Amino acid sequence: MKSSLRAYLLSILVASMVMTGCAQGSKVTESDMRDRMETELGGVEKVTVMSTDGQEVALDLPVFLKELPTQGQDLQLSTEPLKQEDVRFTLVLYRKQLAPLVVTVGEKASQFGESTYRGNGAIYFYQWVHKQTGKGLLAQKFDNALLSADDLSKTIVLAGTELDQIRNVLHTAVPETEKNPKQYPLFPTYKIHVGSTQKPLEVTVLTPTLISVPFGREKHLFHVDGQLFSRMTTWLPPSETEEQSLERLFKTTRIRLTATGEMVGENRELDVTQTTVEQGIAHQTVRLLQKGTLLEKTPEVPGKEQFQLQFLVNGSERSVVFYPSYFKLDQSWYAHNELAQNVWKLFENLRK
Repeated sequence: MKSSLRAYLLSILVASMVMTGCAQGSKVTESDMRDRMETELGGVEKVTVMSTDGQEVALDLPVFLKELPTQGQDLQLSTEPLKQEDVRFTLVLYRKQLAPLVVTVGEKASQFGESTYRGNGAIYFYQWVHKQTGKGLLAQKFDNALLSADDLSKTIVLAGTELDQIRNVLHTAVPETEKNPKQYPLFPTYKIHVGSTQKPLEVTVLTPTLISVPFGREKHLFHVDGQLFSRMTTWLPPSETEEQSLERLFKTTRIRLTATGEMVGENRELDVTQTTVEQGIAHQTVRLLQKGTLLEKTPEVPGKEQFQLQFLVNGSERSVVFYPSYFKLDQSWYAHNELAQNVWKLFENLRK
């Protein structure tokens, strides 16, 4: 049964009343809905969203209450309950002298009490709460922050004007509508560890203008002022590495995958100068290689060759040859665990 009171339907909460009224054969008028909404929401003093790992963030209450009545269109009562593995977060409305109203939210369904709702309305409701949660995450107050460059294993404390600059950038960030862009962090993987009044945030800088903030099973993306990245390169500048080190591969401008061995597939070529997406894939490939363990001597039985990667660095080509449990870079051998498969997956969906 679809809800028909689009104008005043209170998403999951009031939708349960509509379903109950229909089941009892009674007519629920718009006036009834308005009165019930005022009763249910009049005592709300705080709204929060809880992540699947216990993090809780407060939402902007005036904005939430203003926009909530526009939610809930095209909801459909479902006999299939929301599975625990499909839960993305939990919405909690705290009320004066009344028990909180709790809605469990998934990407395609929400549950209020014993009732589960699906349909386009449930999808829009998830997207709306997701957006409000992202704003709440970056609106938190904080008085300390650490900046790390993970690929360089360096960390510094930000204070004074540096901390003020971070606050300004985070508080003016604009949510990204695309949920899962294929973007890996660019070298040197800058991260801002923000001490908030609730739970510390970890902000990953994906590109000079795009950041990512995890929230349980969710990931929130925001566009930021590109000057943030420039400041970070000043605070923690990338350092030069030895010519033959693995880290030197971060400077590659092209990677060519050649299916020379056991792993069957087409050859792929990655132009790192094309976009930040290709650049991120290249940098993620190097990070995977860094997980290998340098060996003191050549393995006696390396196994059959899987495939090869050719990195173009400063006009010179460096080859990586993969084997089931090893890979060879130049004349050095490394042991790895399922590294070949993980690298292969990065290149599988590249444009031809």
